[in-house]
Amino acid sequence: MATENAEGAVYGTVMIGVLLAAEDARRVGYRDTIEAATLILVLYWLTGLYAHNLGRRLQTREPVNLRLVWRSCIHELTLVEGAFIPVITLLAAWAAGASVSSGVTVAAWTTVVTIVLLEVAAGWRAALRPRGLWLQTGAGVLMGLTIIALRLILH
Repeated sequence: MATENAEGAVYGTVMIGVLLAAEDARRVGYRDTIEAATLILVLYWLTGLYAHNLGRRLQTREPVNLRLVWRSCIHELTLVEGAFIPVITLLAAWAAGASVSSGVTVAAWTTVVTIVLLEVAAGWRAALRPRGLWLQTGAGVLMGLTIIALRLILH
């Protein structure tokens, strides 16, 4: 599904990464962090659903209807897909007994890896030569490392 709305997967990944970068792991526990991630994810998904639905209605002059709302729901599920891996990583760290700070750090780095993997997948699908693939992947690395930079700046 991410191939139809890759921007949603990127936004979902980055959004969770930014939340984790801003999270003060020393003051909150896993439960609070997971609750915040879930709330932000739901809010972001609803915002994407609304924006997609409104955009379609403006383009097609179609009134709100159940079919259009359903299509918007499906279209915006990539936000959840993008956020899924960092959140699962956070849950795994919790289950493994890692400190909240360590779990948040690993999950933040997972956002970097997810973005880079999306870039590699896009390059592979485009059958890029090695130089193009490195350049494209470098853009993903730069994007991902901004999340780590944010974490370092805030903490």
